[in-house]
Amino acid sequence: MPSVTITVEEIGKYLGQPIQDMMGRPAGKLVGLCAGTKAEVQSIQIARPEGDVTEHPIASVRIIDRHPVLLQAWRIEAEDLKRENDIIKRRRQAIDLLLKDGDIDQSEYNQLSSGYEDIHKDIITKRDSLVETLKNVEVRLEQQIRNLQTALTNDKILYTAAEIDASTYQTVTESLRTGLEISRKERRDIDNTRESLHDIDSLEIPKITNQSSAPNYIPDVVVIKIRESA
Repeated sequence: MPSVTITVEEIGKYLGQPIQDMMGRPAGKLVGLCAGTKAEVQSIQIARPEGDVTEHPIASVRIIDRHPVLLQAWRIEAEDLKRENDIIKRRRQAIDLLLKDGDIDQSEYNQLSSGYEDIHKDIITKRDSLVETLKNVEVRLEQQIRNLQTALTNDKILYTAAEIDASTYQTVTESLRTGLEISRKERRDIDNTRESLHDIDSLEIPKITNQSSAPNYIPDVVVIKIRESA
């Protein structure tokens, strides 16, 4: 996992302020920091609305539009897996070029290639586990969406039957619709994440042509065809 460097100075000014997740939902208040000797924050503490305090690694935090944002665990894991897989792909491609140019011998190539294959298998295992996690999150979101839709229908019935006034109906309807929009957005994010994780299946990538040995070809003659009008 790549290190995320955020200093006390950068995030300390947000202490005591609300912090949201990537969907814009309130996650609680930023109440504490754990920093190393170089003033680099290692983790943060968030006070939840229900009163408990949770700790999160700094890798789960991003500063977006001058506000700290808490990322979902599945989003962080997906980013890490895709990044790690891209690195392995590039290194696999690099040793292919080195072997072709005679800069490494076959035995060294085989050893390196085997190591990258093992790492890739581990990535695939983690990917499959994450896909299952995404399925569970999606099931929860689907139920949440159904519950919100049911609540909207029930409120509409109550309002139509004159059991609640217009002001109350408008307030709860706006709140429920906001929840629906957020849940649907997160579901789309999960769909996109799952789709991107499928690219991890193979280490094969288009071969890079060594530019030093393959200069751009410029034809001596350019033929332009002009279609005659009828």
